[in-house]
Amino acid sequence: MTENLLHYIWLNRLFYPQDITTCNGGDAVEIINVGRRNSDAGPDFFNAQVRIGSTLWAGNVEIHISADDWYRHGHDRDAAYNNVILHVVLTPGKKPAITQSGREVPEIVLRFSGDICNRYDSIDKSLSVVRCAPFLKSLDKMSRNAWLDRLVVERIEKRCERVSTLFDDFNGDWDQVFFALLCRAMGFSVNAQPMEHLARVTPVSILVRHSDPFQMEALLLGQAGMLAGDPADDYMARLQKEYDFLRTKFSLSPIDASEWKRLRLRPGNFPIIRLSQIADVVGRIPGNFESVFSTLNTKVLLDKLDVSASDYWSSHYAFGTQSSRVQTKRLGLDGRRLVIINAVIPFLFACAKRKNDEHQMMNVVEMLRFMPIEHNHCLDDWAQCGVEALDEGEAQALLHLSSEYCQKRRCLNCRWGHRFLSRPQ
Repeated sequence: MTENLLHYIWLNRLFYPQDITTCNGGDAVEIINVGRRNSDAGPDFFNAQVRIGSTLWAGNVEIHISADDWYRHGHDRDAAYNNVILHVVLTPGKKPAITQSGREVPEIVLRFSGDICNRYDSIDKSLSVVRCAPFLKSLDKMSRNAWLDRLVVERIEKRCERVSTLFDDFNGDWDQVFFALLCRAMGFSVNAQPMEHLARVTPVSILVRHSDPFQMEALLLGQAGMLAGDPADDYMARLQKEYDFLRTKFSLSPIDASEWKRLRLRPGNFPIIRLSQIADVVGRIPGNFESVFSTLNTKVLLDKLDVSASDYWSSHYAFGTQSSRVQTKRLGLDGRRLVIINAVIPFLFACAKRKNDEHQMMNVVEMLRFMPIEHNHCLDDWAQCGVEALDEGEAQALLHLSSEYCQKRRCLNCRWGHRFLSRPQ
């Protein structure tokens, strides 16, 4: 038994409501309102309402496994607990709880079905990736869909936290925000951080001013620190000359080339190839990013991101080293799909949220319903539990559930966990 589980039982009224009496007086107690959970310092629940005897009380509630924890935690010396109207415990103590002001707090023992503890122990001690897996196969469709619908919004909102940070950092410049999101997404997981760093030191207004593909590639590769040193071939020498001119003209500073990671990357994922592809994306945009990427049609977006590295990279993976195989380095379908999920959708959602346009926000979420699903091990685990993603929206929801709930053991915050714990005996 944990204190968090006691909080959960109290919050969801899973205790026996009849015949509750105070330990210190034997007065009848009626729980009218359990209050609001407090995640900060101070009593566990605010603004509760309880009737003790014939008196209606309004105030705070403190919950402990053992009543003696009141003193172990120093609440008797803390004025923040002077407004506690009820002390809820699992095990009564040797003496009543006394506040810093000298008032004795009414105390009750919380009683509930032992099945709740048994079920909680079964999932808390489970070694399975999905600890409540045996229960999920009997989950009703409404409960399944309602939680997945909420989770996909929660996942997008979490990604929008980065958008909000970038919006503040760039003083409301939406184009620069999108450029940073695009670069980070094109770095995928391995080079996301240096890609964002590159975007932060490279004003997108300078990039779009130079629509010539060669100039744009020179700017990006130069800012990435990839044009330093002696030129390996004529193409690199030309890029260096162009970048030196632009760097002086606009007072630019490159990032350190040591930030980039290439270990265990396939050649097509090398950052130098991705940067050339980013140059192609930016070069195709005649106006601002918000207007170009404002469409909610995923097929159109996938087509807009069907870009390639410049011709030089068709036969190279590094300067001065020619490949035996000549092949256009296109951004593949999976790559385009991830850019839409990790950059375009959070960007559009954040724009709509800034305008308080809830209808548009929901339209952005619905875009995921029309995206192709990329199956992975995590989704396979869910499918084995009887929960198979029917579209990309559900896939994103399940990935979020795994990372933010299952892996963090937040079963008490999960709606499916709640259904499992609170189901009838």
